[in-house]
Amino acid sequence: MRRAGTALVAATACLAALPSAPARAGTPGRRHQLFPAGDSTVCDQLTAPYTGWGQQLRQFFRRGLSVANCADSGEGSGSFLADPRLFATMRPLIRPGDTVLIKCAHNDKQATAADHRAHLGALLDGVRARGGKPVLVTPIVRRWFNDDGTLDNATALHINGLGVNLPAEMRSLAAERGVPLIDLTVLTKRLVEELGPEGSKRLYLYDEARDNTHTSAHGATEFARLVLGELRAQALVPAGVLR
Repeated sequence: MRRAGTALVAATACLAALPSAPARAGTPGRRHQLFPAGDSTVCDQLTAPYTGWGQQLRQFFRRGLSVANCADSGEGSGSFLADPRLFATMRPLIRPGDTVLIKCAHNDKQATAADHRAHLGALLDGVRARGGKPVLVTPIVRRWFNDDGTLDNATALHINGLGVNLPAEMRSLAAERGVPLIDLTVLTKRLVEELGPEGSKRLYLYDEARDNTHTSAHGATEFARLVLGELRAQALVPAGVLR
């Protein structure tokens, strides 16, 4: 679903977030870069109260790391790869050692497993070719409860219209390609189920728009904390940049 902004806005935001005169890799004072790449659940939203979890990551890092959020509303794995304003703009900015968080699933509603994996594989190859460190990130759950208070259904867990379990494909691809995985589907499922149908409303825009997909500033911050925990636990960014 396309919310605030366009691919041009995403490209501009991605470029604007980078240091104006970055040091060469391996030189003293080099600033590490973190690139979130994905869709409306990740991007810098321009219209409140919509907020992406990538938008909330910056507050958790010191000056030694810059977050260049290249995600854009409405993108799937194929469109993010194909649009020249998105991956083609981000790719030349990646320097050796930079971390790229790749999260594409919400909008792969009619993608075959083969296409989904091929698109993600091309993104992984493009990041690695620049010396970057790609990380696959599974999607946040949709707030779609069963009567028993669980989220064990296709809508919540991103089993698409063709029956493709998108998070499962990402897990499999990460293992196959030796790529780190942040299983945000599992982490957000646990949190949302713990809060329950009522308590979890604050994470999303249910009260404002009956939206069980997009997150509030509060929800985006809580989900960003989950991402941060995995970045720390898996040593995916330099320890010294974490607050």
